[in-house]
Amino acid sequence: MFKKILIYTGYTILFASLAAYFVLSSMLEKQESSKVKCRRIEITVLDSAVNRFVTIAEIRGLIQEEGINVNESKLRHINLHELENILNNRTAIRRSIVNYSGQGILHVRIEQRRPVLRLETENGGFYMDETAYMFPLVKTFTSYVPVVTGFIPLNLVPGYRGRIKENREWAEGMLELGLFIDKNELLNAQVEQIFIDEKGDLHIIPRVGQHEIVFGKPDNVEAKFEKLMAFYNHVIPNAGWDKYKTISLQYSNQIVCTKRDNKTKNNKNLNI
Repeated sequence: MFKKILIYTGYTILFASLAAYFVLSSMLEKQESSKVKCRRIEITVLDSAVNRFVTIAEIRGLIQEEGINVNESKLRHINLHELENILNNRTAIRRSIVNYSGQGILHVRIEQRRPVLRLETENGGFYMDETAYMFPLVKTFTSYVPVVTGFIPLNLVPGYRGRIKENREWAEGMLELGLFIDKNELLNAQVEQIFIDEKGDLHIIPRVGQHEIVFGKPDNVEAKFEKLMAFYNHVIPNAGWDKYKTISLQYSNQIVCTKRDNKTKNNKNLNI
């Protein structure tokens, strides 16, 4: 009985000693880490091969403006959340993630916004990204996405950043159109400019061919582009790129084409 008590007491002392050791080690480690200085800043900008709205040098400059310097600033003095907010306030940054390791390395990960359309309004140019977020053009880099011009039904103030609060149905239609073009290899290469007339109808100006695509309102986007793809796949190989002046997608289940002969009226309805 006495032997069992000794064994139990021994285990109790052992576990208590181990617990005290881990608590003390943790306290010492925490105390030491609080003294660690920022030895290096590692910055990663995602998708920089596609879009270069921000550079590593710019991000490093912003961090230095906040008084964070290598071999000087202590990691525990860096407000990570505040630094993320400052970086996210940049025009083309969608999200930033900032953290640090025990080795004194500050890690900064930048996710850029990815435009699908560029809108040229009376108050300047804006990009619309894949979430319908609007942000002004960046002087140091141009993203080659379809350019929307003409009678754009938005009243954006210069330098506006944020979601579209007016004509949201129109904006959602334009976003769907931009995303469809972006994901389709042929359309992404072919669609260069989109002009909006006084009635609000969209006219697509392609890179290849002398024709104009009358898209109509930004609705039924998928069905209209499916007709256009059928036209490109089945009509263009036989007729060539320059036979038709206009290709209208506005009507259900058919494409209305106008030939490039101004002497006679040459409208042709193609059932697709």
